[in-house]
Amino acid sequence: MNTTRSLDFPIWMPSALVKELRQGLRTPSFILLVSIVPSLLSFFFLFSFIINPLDGEPFVSPDGCQIIFWVTMVVALLFIMPLRASTSIRNELLTRNNELLLLTRQSAGRIVLGKWISFMAQSLLIAFISLPFFLIRYYYGEIDLVQDVTLFFLLYLGSGMLTAYTLWASAMPSLMRIIAFSLMGIGILTLGGNHAELDFFRDGAGEGVLLIFLVLADAFLVISSLLLLAREWFSPAAQNTAAPLRKLLLAFFAASILPLPFLENASGSIQNIMTGNSIFVMVYGIFLMIINLNTPARLLPIHMEQMKNKRFSRLQQLLFLPGMPGSVLFTLLLCAMAAIAVYLIDRMASVPEFQSPQRLFCLAAGGWYAITMPAMLLKPFWEKLKNNTLLTYTMICLILCLVQNVLWGVNLSVPLLPGGYLSELLRQETLPAFSKFSLFSLMDLAAGIAVLALTSKHWFDIFRNASPEPLQKPGNSRRERE
Repeated sequence: MNTTRSLDFPIWMPSALVKELRQGLRTPSFILLVSIVPSLLSFFFLFSFIINPLDGEPFVSPDGCQIIFWVTMVVALLFIMPLRASTSIRNELLTRNNELLLLTRQSAGRIVLGKWISFMAQSLLIAFISLPFFLIRYYYGEIDLVQDVTLFFLLYLGSGMLTAYTLWASAMPSLMRIIAFSLMGIGILTLGGNHAELDFFRDGAGEGVLLIFLVLADAFLVISSLLLLAREWFSPAAQNTAAPLRKLLLAFFAASILPLPFLENASGSIQNIMTGNSIFVMVYGIFLMIINLNTPARLLPIHMEQMKNKRFSRLQQLLFLPGMPGSVLFTLLLCAMAAIAVYLIDRMASVPEFQSPQRLFCLAAGGWYAITMPAMLLKPFWEKLKNNTLLTYTMICLILCLVQNVLWGVNLSVPLLPGGYLSELLRQETLPAFSKFSLFSLMDLAAGIAVLALTSKHWFDIFRNASPEPLQKPGNSRRERE
């Protein structure tokens, strides 16, 4: 019997990835894309070498070839490839293939990761197909190699983030998918409008290395968090999918805040880079917590058992358990950390405006209340709304934004209305020792805790009844069994 290990790629690669590669490479859309991209580029590049006898110029100018090449790459990598993933998870759920996949002992995370790697491998194949045309462009001259390589790298990185985004959004209801993909298209057109100054090292070598590191770190945060969100469509109820996402977000929040106290004497470019990174992490963290708050999840006793013997188990249970209370308390922690980040960033400004502890406390409490209260009010309707909870939350937030615009115009504050006093608070230059905004913030905290206790009684019952047992010493375990 031959026991030699086979070198065939289905043996040493994860089975979920093999399945996705076999299916993805045979789809008509990918075969058509692989055929059209080189054919289209070959056609236009060929006519760039043919001279028009009427005016002595090529039929397609070198500048035209440059535009055609980059437009083709943007459409292929940032639109077509991510959109091919827009039905991947949805098809698995509709055909019940996800249940068969889980029966093969493939974890939900490995299934989603296999899908993402498969699409990224296909995008890499598109990039390799276009490399000859990428090199032919240098025949025309006046090409900046560093800028072009940077742009190509950013296109592929953006394709990875958008593919993870569409994987997560693929199982949403139809209207939410349309909104999500529309926002994706608007974002691509907005960010990709100008790439004339893609030079990471224009401010110096140190600043360039720092900027590249932060771009890669933020891309890792986006891709990993979106894949963790996509994993929830497959995960069984007994698996705590909230903990990895919150721990990842907490680590990036802390990493973006820790360097800020040491940047007062740094150069302006480094301050701008670190400030931009902190703002991005805060905004993206708010986005993730809104998703987490509106993902129906139920706390089970097995979730308590999984965290029972860990360090600081009670604190971890409060922050990392699935369910509304864990999401609300973790959002409160992030709002407090965001207030600290605002304070440290404001210290680097020429005219500080957010150095008042009272103002920061009111902003943190008011922001937490504005984010969490609509989600807590929707908690009793989770069974009816199901996957439409996020859509309902979005509609409520749009209505609240309209109300806040009216309040902004009349300069009026309304307590207990989510965001009802934040606009007036931001316009205040100075605050007394104890202002009405402090009272409003305390009212928000009290109302939020009260609504949380009323809508999450089942969660607190399980949390209260599952008291952690002390760890037994290993030396006594055999004697006790005997």
